Amino acid sequence: IYPWGGHYPIELYLFVIPSFIAAWMISIYYSGGFDKPMSLWKSYRGLLMGTVMILVVYALLPEHYRFSRSLILTGTAWGVLALTLSRMIMHSLHIGGYSLNSDKSKRFAVIGEEVEARRVAGLLQKALSNPGFIGLVNSGTQPGDKNGFIGNISQIKDIINIYKIDELIFCAKDMPAENIIDQMSALQHTQVDYKIAPPERLSIIGSNSIDTAGDLYVIDINSIGKFHNRRSKRVFDVTLVFSLLISYPLTVFITGHPANYLRNIFEVLLGIKSITGYYPIEQNEHKLPEIRKGILFPTDALNQQKPDAQTISRLNMLYARDYRISNEFRLLYKGFRHLGRK
Repeated sequence: IYPWGGHYPIELYLFVIPSFIAAWMISIYYSGGFDKPMSLWKSYRGLLMGTVMILVVYALLPEHYRFSRSLILTGTAWGVLALTLSRMIMHSLHIGGYSLNSDKSKRFAVIGEEVEARRVAGLLQKALSNPGFIGLVNSGTQPGDKNGFIGNISQIKDIINIYKIDELIFCAKDMPAENIIDQMSALQHTQVDYKIAPPERLSIIGSNSIDTAGDLYVIDINSIGKFHNRRSKRVFDVTLVFSLLISYPLTVFITGHPANYLRNIFEVLLGIKSITGYYPIEQNEHKLPEIRKGILFPTDALNQQKPDAQTISRLNMLYARDYRISNEFRLLYKGFRHLGRK
């Protein structure tokens, strides 16, 4: 770079390189590269996103603030090497939670009454070639040490910790949707996955692989309380508010109430509110997973102005049970004019 002498200025080492590293680390984090179990693909994706972000900012800087683009590219190449080697070393040392083997045997807990729980557990054993563990949990208050059950629903947190459960399967025949939502709310800080096993008449068993005797088709639950969903929701909020700030002179005419609109934007940016959230209702016996107060509600997707309490409760539950970024965009499209509401 300097064949006749010279060196990079000290600002490169004090500010520029630390900024590169921060951009890459933040991008990897929001891409899920630090989640357990580890995924090299998510790490590479985050590194690439960080590199793109750095290059965009680099292109916008004045000429005298720009350093060699080769530093960015060689830094990216070193990042790929460092990510790969560090994760392979942690995998080889068998450090807990840092395994690269995504095909590890999952550990299940089936929650329901005896007859239905045993039926679902039997289907799991047929569908999986080598399940790590399948435990039965009574959905009532009966003692968990009878008939092969490892506990009841009131002990579920301890069961998850003691038996290292990866996935909970709720028997829809024995547990109402409201009770399932309650459990999701209580367990939102764990890393377990949730699924619902429908009653026998709705279950479908197929044989799609030579490695399994059959596949149990269950209803997946993508709870809004899951860590990666809350993280995705926050990324959506922050990304959107910057767009709203830039377009404020135009969009304020759509939303009306310019002061409320601007205040809502800054409250989302500060993490006080979220763009979307539950419709505010009086607290009842069923508790939804905790999220920030929203500006837009699931009811904004409806044409009716004043939905009844039962409809509101059901829409809130569906929003909590099946979170999708696409739902955020749909609610934003339907309710954009309400972004200035108090």
